Amino acid sequence: MAKDLKYWIKHISEHEIPIFKYTALAIADGVRDDEISSAQLAQIILRDTSLTARILRISNSVIYNPSGTSINTVSRAIVYIGFNLIRDLSLSLAVIDAILKSRSRKHVLKLMARSFHGATLARMLAEKRGDDAPEEVFIAALLYHLGAMAFWCVDEERGLQIQSLIDKHGFKPAMAEKEMLGFTFDQLTVGLTHDWHLCDLLHSAINNPGLKTPRIQDIVLSKNLADSIKPQWNNPEGIQAVKQIARHLKQDEGKTLNLLRNNVLEAAEFAQQYGAVEIIPYLPLPNGEADVVSAEPQSIEKYPLPDPVQQLNILQDLTSTLESRPSANTILELILEGLHRGVGLDRVLFALLSPDKTMLNGKFAIGEGNESFIRRFHFSLQQANLFREVFRSTQAQWIRNSQDGEQAAQISDEIRIALASESFFIFPIIIRQTPIGLFYADRQPSQRPLSAEIFSGFRHFGQQACLAIEHISQAK
Repeated sequence: MAKDLKYWIKHISEHEIPIFKYTALAIADGVRDDEISSAQLAQIILRDTSLTARILRISNSVIYNPSGTSINTVSRAIVYIGFNLIRDLSLSLAVIDAILKSRSRKHVLKLMARSFHGATLARMLAEKRGDDAPEEVFIAALLYHLGAMAFWCVDEERGLQIQSLIDKHGFKPAMAEKEMLGFTFDQLTVGLTHDWHLCDLLHSAINNPGLKTPRIQDIVLSKNLADSIKPQWNNPEGIQAVKQIARHLKQDEGKTLNLLRNNVLEAAEFAQQYGAVEIIPYLPLPNGEADVVSAEPQSIEKYPLPDPVQQLNILQDLTSTLESRPSANTILELILEGLHRGVGLDRVLFALLSPDKTMLNGKFAIGEGNESFIRRFHFSLQQANLFREVFRSTQAQWIRNSQDGEQAAQISDEIRIALASESFFIFPIIIRQTPIGLFYADRQPSQRPLSAEIFSGFRHFGQQACLAIEHISQAK
């Protein structure tokens, strides 16, 4: 039986719901206090414009940011909201995206609606008793049905057979799952979340649902209520679930029922923030409230457009960050994010000079294929070439044609092949006459043209990077 479970965990993780492009987030869990892990997290999020937009939208919501402090960059969200929470949010969003693209639509949407309903309620219960991090309770409850959703995505036929055992033969869900598969969906949830380095709290809630700790009770009671509303509240299981929550809150059932009905509206708002608007029709919304939450998904560009307001916001984030004496890595992350999301450049990279100034090595990058691009960006400066000339001139460069003309003569075949872009920008970072590294940027993935306006924005962010790095070096 254990072998069957292991097979399904591996099969779902590697073939059916491939969130492997986010596995660096899980790996970073082991070095969660290291600055590099924060940089990796920001880079991974910024690969995906939809994920970036939702992380920032959630980070600026009153739930995660009650003080109303404006958060304009992923880098600042990680600092302000917290590495672990942004990491878990990102993985949760990645899982939701993968599941929403599944073949078994209706049943999975119903399961996800119950997940959002239970998670929103669990968060409210945690808040009411003064939990220090109700968002952690929310994420644990949100993933409670992960095993069931994942399995239905992979094998709808057997999912229907399990449902038939429940509906026609009176099996309890766990018994039906065990009969068909040899394991339960809850066991699959624990296996998947363990494999993806998610949520120890959820493991405790599934393995010990009777444990009378406040957080586990928040999750289990909320999950039981969400599972009981189908979609009416006045069925025996639903009434019993309401009574249990009323006792948990130490208040009368009528007041509790009103509170729970209103909480479903909040679940719809959360679903919208998470990009799961398709589940809203499956939530047990109060009568007449189905249209309160707009189900229109926001349009998100695949490649970032120049945005002067965003540029200003990110530069303000940089100024705010400087007050806390950040590391150079934090500054570089903010600048790269500004170049990508504000200036509208597809690929942006910072390369660092070796201590003896003979090698130029990619360190951080944002954009398509950023990890492989960092690996390719590895050049010697011992012979005359474009990068050595840029450090000598100390000026930003716009290479308009890497294949032909005067500028092309400085570009070796090695550089030309590694960059694979005809036109690009370079900005040398020189602090008190000492070269440190450089910024590189292009629009190679989208094949959009560069312009004087974009070059001006690129140069401005490079200048701000120099000022910021010089500022923190003086403060030490």
